[in-house]
Amino acid sequence: MSMNFIRERLEDQCSKKSEALSWLEGGEGRNTLGEHPTSDESVELVSAVYEAGAEEVLAIEIDEYDEQDGIHGNTGKLILRLPSEPSARQRVFEWCARQAEMQGYDGPKDEGQTHVFVSLD
Repeated sequence: MSMNFIRERLEDQCSKKSEALSWLEGGEGRNTLGEHPTSDESVELVSAVYEAGAEEVLAIEIDEYDEQDGIHGNTGKLILRLPSEPSARQRVFEWCARQAEMQGYDGPKDEGQTHVFVSLD
């Protein structure tokens, strides 16, 4: 994805976005990412990309649904702020490639960008 695509999503004031872990953990188990059925699985996914070296993981374009037990949130879209350290960048791009492969496409290439978009669904 181009940096313009990412910048537009970061600057979009109409779309709900949040740091992914705080959003997931603050949702009382009702917020999820992509096709992951539970908040715990979603937290594991975000924790893995942080462990790989991502500096920030933003959940963007969050949809909210009013259910009997409260508001449920979901998104399949993340923006990762990339580290500058080469081995950490490589690990993050490898993580991105695995996610992309599960969706049937090639992962992003490291072109020196500061952020990368990840689709989970």
